[in-house]
Amino acid sequence: MKKIASILLFVSASVIFMGCPLGTEVAIDDKPSVKIIPSLIGVWEARNSTDYTYTVSKVDEYNYKIEKKTISSGDVSNYGGFISEVGGEKFFNIWEMAEGSAAKMYYLYKLDMQGGDSFIKLLSVTENIDEKFTSSAELKKFIDKNKSLSFFYDKDEDSYIKTGK
Repeated sequence: MKKIASILLFVSASVIFMGCPLGTEVAIDDKPSVKIIPSLIGVWEARNSTDYTYTVSKVDEYNYKIEKKTISSGDVSNYGGFISEVGGEKFFNIWEMAEGSAAKMYYLYKLDMQGGDSFIKLLSVTENIDEKFTSSAELKKFIDKNKSLSFFYDKDEDSYIKTGK
């Protein structure tokens, strides 16, 4: 019985701490202000998986379109995104471009490009944040205050390798 309780506790903790990015109805900035980074345009693959490809393209001077394609089925999901800068750090604001969706839900990722033009890391801002934000200024201030704390991000980071242009 004690062993079963230990297993259930471990499974429960695993589910609680699994990484999902923070979803918020406001973006870090009211409107994009960081211009497109040319090296982000192209085809990307997760470093530890070949299940998906991500094609990043330029929409305009500030916005990206991200096409996520499942390799096995060919299913495609489309996302929009732009970068915000908070205290010298770059953050991706990403939303799903679903048909018929009235409101955007922004998912936030810290962007680390220290690996050169063909390697990036995305750290998702944890969904374990209880605060609700009614303005971009409020969210940006909160991120600036907490961005250097390790528990502000999910434990696992996603690494991507550029595989094409």
